[in-house]
Amino acid sequence: MNDIELASIYTRAGVPDEEITKAFCITEKMLIKNLIKKTPVGVTTKICDKASNAKTQETKNEQSAIRFMKSRRWTVFFLLQNLIWTMGRWKSPQLKQFINEYNPDVIFTVLSDSIPLNKLILHLKKITGVPLVLYAWDNNYSLKRIMFSPLKWINHFMNRRMMRKTANAADVMYVISDVQKNDYEKSFSRECKVLTKGENFDGDEISNGDLNKPLQLVYTGNIGMNRWKSLAHIANVLERINVNGIKAQLRVYTGNDVTERIKNALQKENSSFLMGSVSAQKIVEIQEKADILVHVESTDIKNRLLVRQSFSTKLVDYFHQSKCIVAYGPKDVASISHLIKNDAAIVADSEKELEEKLNEIVENTDLIKEYGKKSWRCGKKNHQRKDIQAMIRDDINRIAFN
Repeated sequence: MNDIELASIYTRAGVPDEEITKAFCITEKMLIKNLIKKTPVGVTTKICDKASNAKTQETKNEQSAIRFMKSRRWTVFFLLQNLIWTMGRWKSPQLKQFINEYNPDVIFTVLSDSIPLNKLILHLKKITGVPLVLYAWDNNYSLKRIMFSPLKWINHFMNRRMMRKTANAADVMYVISDVQKNDYEKSFSRECKVLTKGENFDGDEISNGDLNKPLQLVYTGNIGMNRWKSLAHIANVLERINVNGIKAQLRVYTGNDVTERIKNALQKENSSFLMGSVSAQKIVEIQEKADILVHVESTDIKNRLLVRQSFSTKLVDYFHQSKCIVAYGPKDVASISHLIKNDAAIVADSEKELEEKLNEIVENTDLIKEYGKKSWRCGKKNHQRKDIQAMIRDDINRIAFN
């Protein structure tokens, strides 16, 4: 969308993506320094500084600390962050100057469960007076979750309160799935629109060539949140299918850290292979050569509730490849529900059903080409990039310029 210019206010070390025209950074480190030494809070960052900034030891240390805290997600970290922002003087002259100079037409941001970010969003809305567009994609408001710590529940209710304030201030709210749309429209008593990743689906579906022998199943992406256990179910099923000859194989490409337990579960002689991490460009080539692309969700109750509203943007890449998709996971999770609703994949939610479906594919390979076409049609119907851009453009024009 070339006629839209983006500026960013962000709260992490480093510099933003190249698509950003102008950026302003506020970090917890700046807020602490301000409390101790009265140093200014916030700095305008230059995109051309990206290479040099990324190499500084200070930035690396800060990013390393953030990665550590994100991986642990201990409640005390979030409470400490809230305290720093409550005490910190982040409503600085530098922030006001940045806003005045940039003079935005619209604030477009994520509806997160971060209290500091929600305070920042509401402050920006107040001082600019421009429309606010929110985009929710994580299941961070729902009470349907498993947490045994009273401290976590206290933190969650505090987060929900700020999320509601921010949602009430929005002029437009986007969500990532139909499941989240239904939930959020009830929770916030307002209209929500589904917004997902788009691709170019002009023309007819891609014609795939001859199938591999044995059939090649490929999974690319995150195996965290126990998704690796779902992949292990597929590996176990393929072992049984291949007992009298190799008919189908699974290859898993992921950048996640892999334990011995995961390695043992996914490395199955001639049936399943753990391939490690590859570049984004290489992923496209791997997907193009596959016969079947695999999508999985967690089946355990805790992770199932966490991903229930989420939609995997990787599926849009799968649709664009016009490949047969095999999906394994709970049928009430948004991504699986989307595939079922559009008949865009061969879906199973138990290991028994998975074995039946994979046996059926092996015996009747015509299903692979049939579901490759259905995959493309789902993309064309629901994820056409120009349609998604038209929706965003129309909404922004309506709230900002009418």
